[in-house]
Amino acid sequence: MTTTMKMNKIKVVAGILLVFFLGVLIGVLGTHLHIQHRIEKFAKGGPFARMLSTKKLSAELDLTTLQKAEIEKIVDGGIAQFHEFRRKYRPEIEKIIGHTIELIKEKLDDEQKQKMDDLHEKFRKRRHHRKHRDRDRKIRD
Repeated sequence: MTTTMKMNKIKVVAGILLVFFLGVLIGVLGTHLHIQHRIEKFAKGGPFARMLSTKKLSAELDLTTLQKAEIEKIVDGGIAQFHEFRRKYRPEIEKIIGHTIELIKEKLDDEQKQKMDDLHEKFRKRRHHRKHRDRDRKIRD
């Protein structure tokens, strides 16, 4: 095999590796941007907040500047009431969830019970994280 043939093989392999790594890099960046967009969208509020989004209402209803300002105050008040309602009734919801999980566990074997406990713990941690994130957001606002 001649030196030029070896060099050509090296160039082909290097080109293939370069294309592969560029594909991985683009995939990682695309995934990062997608996840960041989803997180930002989610952080703006739940379905209630999205439904009453001033931007959405403004676009759909062709609101004036004065209407936008007034409606924004109303929406903020509604969202605050929703959060207060959720905070007020959370203990009862926790009891219902706990009772339901215990009833389900009665039908499971030991291994399944452990998995159920793990799932419930993940759920609680996620909810706890959201609660602190919401609190921190209120402090910043």
